[in-house]
Amino acid sequence: MSKAKKIEDCAFAWCARRERPDWSASDQAELDAWLAESTEHRVAMLRMEYGWQRVDRLAALRASSLRQKVPIISQRLPDARGPWLSMAAGFLLVLGLGSLGLSQWMDGGTQRYVTVVGGHETVPLRDGSHVELNTDTRLRASVDEKARTVWLDKGEAYFEVAHDPKRPFVVYAGDRRVVVLGTHFLVRRDGDRIEVIVAEGRVRVEAVDAGKALKPAIITPGNMVVSESGSMLVASTSLEKVESELAWRRGYLVFDKTSLASVAEQFNRYNDKKVVINDPATSDTRISGSFEANNVDAFARLLQRAYGLSVTDDKEHLLIASPD
Repeated sequence: MSKAKKIEDCAFAWCARRERPDWSASDQAELDAWLAESTEHRVAMLRMEYGWQRVDRLAALRASSLRQKVPIISQRLPDARGPWLSMAAGFLLVLGLGSLGLSQWMDGGTQRYVTVVGGHETVPLRDGSHVELNTDTRLRASVDEKARTVWLDKGEAYFEVAHDPKRPFVVYAGDRRVVVLGTHFLVRRDGDRIEVIVAEGRVRVEAVDAGKALKPAIITPGNMVVSESGSMLVASTSLEKVESELAWRRGYLVFDKTSLASVAEQFNRYNDKKVVINDPATSDTRISGSFEANNVDAFARLLQRAYGLSVTDDKEHLLIASPD
């Protein structure tokens, strides 16, 4: 059994044990000591507690529904709730809570991770690596004793890869493959457009189709790869640019004389309320600064106060135009 699986099992056991009526202060002290041993223990417990809470709510809804339909047997539900809770907890552990960023088990031990618009989730992998998922991201991971493989189906993810020369860490994104032994890097996929930025170490970016005569690119901090429509460009970038690209990890978007059209596109990745520029004359307005990614309303107020632009809020959109 892998270390990660053992930790998950321990977290599950702690959650189940804490439900018992004889839970004591000494039990709590023992749990606190286990949590203090490592970050992996704390992350596993938080994830398990969240799933446990979801099961608890499902049990309550189920009980409420049964009370409405069969009032005669509703008094027996509290006694039956314990076994059902255990079965439902096990069921959720198998299926996961993918829509909320938690893992979902699939065939062959592959795990699926999903974040919603505005979501942000960090998940540990079985080899000790960590993946941080940005907004609206779909990712699959298969990590075992033989191989470490990830598929980025959509969105953006930051990888902190545990060094293992015997098992290269491979990320598939569209028609590109990123191969590393151990490093920190970012991959973003928007359709067939792929971007790779290295924060630490180096990675190799190559075509998935070996038949294509595309030379692999080795990139290090200060370089980035942009791939689109079968072409691949290696470009230089500053460390400041890398930090700006990674600002979402702190919940921020950073712009430096960026057009309002591009800024609106970025905010729309993180918010259900979309920024719409009704007046093309305002699209090229240059924006600089650091903004909370999920606070599009505050950004709209800044456009009114600092740039004198007109902003109309119809609850679903923020309509931006030149002042009347």
